[in-house]
Parts: sequence; structure tokens; C-alpha cells
Amino acid sequence: ATRHAEMVVIDRVLDWCKQRNKDYTEVFADSVLYVTVEPCIMCAAALRLMIVYGCQNERFGGCGSILSISSDDMVNTGEPFKCISGYRAKEAVELLKAFYRQENPNAPKSKVRKKDHRN
Repeated sequence: ATRHAEMVVIDRVLDWCKQRNKDYTEVFADSVLYVTVEPCIMCAAALRLMIVYGCQNERFGGCGSILSISSDDMVNTGEPFKCISGYRAKEAVELLKAFYRQENPNAPKSKVRKKDHRN
């Protein structure tokens, strides 16, 4: 549940910096992260860098929908960051719908019985 795409990106950037002997603070400062959905509160707090996202996350959004982690003045959490919302929002929603229509072969079998639709 905590391995959201933003966390995977952070890990990959840190690994990339380590392999190339680069200062991660400079790399993150010069980076822009594009994500489909507004980052959750956890990811927004972890990133604290510039993010561009498509659609809002009205249940867990950390960049304005629920909290404003990106722009709030918070002690010992890094600098506020610019967060741009609504970039290709309709397309982002369609990508999410397509994703959730698929079945995850690794997901545990549902314990909820589907209704029998016999005539």
C-alpha cells in the first residue's frame, strides 16, 4: 500500500544518483514529476518538489483536494513546491478507468460472491 509510483520514482532517482555519483538534491531540484492522479498526502509530503498531475484525488489528495502539503508552510519538511493540476485531466481519468477495468492476476481471489444473474 505504501509503494505508490511516486515512492518508486524517489527510489529510482536515488539509485541513479548513487550509481553516477550525482547529488540527489540537485537532481530533484531540476526534475519535474508527471503523475496521472494527484499525489496522496503521503506522497506529496515525501516529494516536496514540482509535480504536474492530471486529475484530482478527492479522497486522499495532498496537493489541494484534501490538504495542501505542496504549498503549506511546514516545519522540518523541506521547501514548498509548485504543483500544477488538471494537466490532461480527462485523459488521466480515462487511463485510470482502463486500468481498473483490467483484472490483476496477482490479486487475491475475492471473498465476495458475485450475484448470479440467471433469468
